[in-house]
Amino acid sequence: MRTRYPAITPYDTGTLKGDERHTLYYEQCGNPDGKPVVMLHGGPGGGCTEKMRQ
Repeated sequence: MRTRYPAITPYDTGTLKGDERHTLYYEQCGNPDGKPVVMLHGGPGGGCTEKMRQ
C-alpha cells in the first residue's frame, strides 16, 4: 500500500463569485513560494476532501 504525504491545512481559503447562482470555493496549501498547482474536481456538489491535499 502506498503511503500518503503528511496531512496539511490551508494557509488561505476563500470564494470567487461566478454569477448570481455560482460561487467557487478555493484553498491555498503548501509552500507559498513553491510552484503553483491547480487541482480541479468534478461538477456541482462534488466537493473536496482533506485527503485530496495529500
